[in-house]
Amino acid sequence: MTRPYRTIPVCLACRQTPEHAGLCPSTDDETTYYLQHPLPGGHRDWTPAGIRYTGTPARRHAVRALMATTVWARMHDTPELPMSPGLLIKHILAGLGSTSRRTARVGYTTDYLNTLDCPCDPWRCIHDHRSPTGGPSPDWFTEHEIDPDMLVNVPLVAVEIRWAQMWQTYWFADVGGAVSLAIDSVPEISPPGISVACHRRWCDVCPGDTKPGPRDTARKPCPCSCHSGPPS
Repeated sequence: MTRPYRTIPVCLACRQTPEHAGLCPSTDDETTYYLQHPLPGGHRDWTPAGIRYTGTPARRHAVRALMATTVWARMHDTPELPMSPGLLIKHILAGLGSTSRRTARVGYTTDYLNTLDCPCDPWRCIHDHRSPTGGPSPDWFTEHEIDPDMLVNVPLVAVEIRWAQMWQTYWFADVGGAVSLAIDSVPEISPPGISVACHRRWCDVCPGDTKPGPRDTARKPCPCSCHSGPPS
């Protein structure tokens, strides 16, 4: 019996086949995200670079579950990190250049993301082609059995940057190098005049005053609310 013709799977971003939509992020090298989801007080941008690991509802669910287990370390002094994630985080910070000085904390997962390392076009992966509800599509699973050699375990690392008006957390998959998965952005204006420690939520190590500026003759008291005593 002649097997029915199988069309090219729809693109995971623009949902078009066999070509991509005109504004599909898969065809624009300058696109910074292919999907945006809300976060409490902000939003998460899922990056095109990480489409292989986050391109379906099921894969994003797995990534979010792993993100929740992240072990965080403040960048106060020099935090002690396990060797493998520590080396990758150091490499990421080096790539950030002067921005790395704004790092409030870094994180890593001790568990792994179970995923596939297959030769498919990541925008149309046939091994994990999901319906809009996140369920598997039997057509593609039965016709393309998953080779156990393609199963891989991927840990995540994260870098949290404190800007004057926002927090941003950069999430990466550790695949022998850093692959950007997502960027969380949460607007929060830093109170003027507070110390660097309080600016990065390290209130417990704030000395209680601020570093003198070019025109200051002495240190000024840090105005962060954490230094306010209990009401009398």
